Amino acid sequence: MPEHTIAENLTRLTTARTNIANAITAKGGTVTSGDGFEEFPADIATIPSGGESTNRNDVNFYDYDGTIVNSYSASDFASLTALPDNPAHEGLTAQGWNWSLAKAKAYVAKYGNLNVGQMYNTDNGALRLYIHLEEGRLSPVLGLCPNGTLTVDWGDGSATETMTGSSTSTLVYLGHTYAAGDYVISVLPSSGSALGFGQRNSSSTVLCKSQTDDVDGRRVYLNAIQKVEIPDGVTSISSSAFNGCYSLASVTIPDGVTSISSSAFQYCYSLASVTIPDGVTSIGSSAFNNCRSLASVTIPDGVTSIGVDAFDNCTSLASVTIPDGVTSIGGYAFQYCYSLASVTIPDGVTSIGSSAFNGCYSLASVTIPDGVTSIGSSAFNNCYSLASVTIPDGVTSISSSAFNGCYSLASVTIPDGVTSIGGYAFANCTSLASVTIPDGVTSIGGSAFNNCTSLASVTIPDGVTSIGGYAFNICYGLGFIKFASATPPTVSSSTAWGSTPKDCIIYVPAGYLEDYEGATNYPDPDVYTYVEY
Repeated sequence: MPEHTIAENLTRLTTARTNIANAITAKGGTVTSGDGFEEFPADIATIPSGGESTNRNDVNFYDYDGTIVNSYSASDFASLTALPDNPAHEGLTAQGWNWSLAKAKAYVAKYGNLNVGQMYNTDNGALRLYIHLEEGRLSPVLGLCPNGTLTVDWGDGSATETMTGSSTSTLVYLGHTYAAGDYVISVLPSSGSALGFGQRNSSSTVLCKSQTDDVDGRRVYLNAIQKVEIPDGVTSISSSAFNGCYSLASVTIPDGVTSISSSAFQYCYSLASVTIPDGVTSIGSSAFNNCRSLASVTIPDGVTSIGVDAFDNCTSLASVTIPDGVTSIGGYAFQYCYSLASVTIPDGVTSIGSSAFNGCYSLASVTIPDGVTSIGSSAFNNCYSLASVTIPDGVTSISSSAFNGCYSLASVTIPDGVTSIGGYAFANCTSLASVTIPDGVTSIGGSAFNNCTSLASVTIPDGVTSIGGYAFNICYGLGFIKFASATPPTVSSSTAWGSTPKDCIIYVPAGYLEDYEGATNYPDPDVYTYVEY
């Protein structure tokens, strides 16, 4: 990882502020001149949801398009005797909310907040694709996986056609020529038939140029898909089923769906909201990766795992509920969710993957539950607004760059069970004024506290045997460094103390002054004052 000067870090910080402000205003929110990381969570709350300006509360009930249809404080929700009425939409049959009242109340009582979403079936059991076609792109090919016979109504008054196949994983194609305009393609399985979704070269085939692997043209019609309504007979949203549907703004997923596979909605840039059905237990890797307009997602209580990259680069995602049954949060799961102001990590989680919340610039606070034993590398890297964090006692190592670039983090207590602090673990935490390093730590990695310009003092405990290069580099505020061990820890490079102020006092155990003054790569005793204690 390259070194950065203070000027470079300030530039990066300014750029990050600008990017967040632009993202908020682009979504219709209000940012007052001069607002920064502390004000951004309130600014994010001004973003209209589903075209409406209803403010979020502790418990929010979302329609499929992101509209908040009911909102309650945690105390008001506790007094409810029934879930809110289901919304009504022409052509759709409401199937109910994706949390039961009992489970929702238990979750809110424990964590204080929850997002709930509505599930729908199409009223006639047909898959509906709402499309927009313009001159030059008027001959799409429909690519689906029928097990039995599907009747296709192209929505332009022409005669219906059929697609026949023997597996919900084998592609069958059917083409059609249109005039420019807006259409609804309706695909109805016959009695006993089922449909599935396919992909070629990691791209959706729902609408494609041809049935061949045309690398340059395989996505040219995907941008025509504006809206999708999935019928109840579908049980799985397969890998890359809608990958690359850039203009897909809304989708209804029925409660019969039990799995959302890898990259299912990847690169659906316009998708504003999604309700995950209550039968789903896992969210596949990259399932919603780069859904940059995704402002709300409701995850049911049955989900136990959130895959790698699942919501990576969902830059508009302002809030998310992680169910109590989740035990692991995959690497990069919420990386670059710039708008995510708060997150509840439930008690069942035991591991937080590498870069899980990397680049969540607006994340102001997080409580890591007691069951977590590992925090992956860069897990909270560049969480600029993170002002407080509780690291549980079960954590035994703090990986490289875990909290690098957390500019607002003022203090941190490292639990007694930690034995190693990785490289860059707290680098560039420019507000970090105090840190407690427990006695069990044996190694402090390179650049672990590099550029912690507010750090006033540090005590190196007795068990530390090695300190990496740049470990305390550019710690301009250091008033003293206190060593507890009779044997000077091995220091890999004199850069470990680079730019340490000359009036910084080096405290060493009584009787070992000469050992420290003569140790390799320690502050020059001709410049710095060594004092026995």
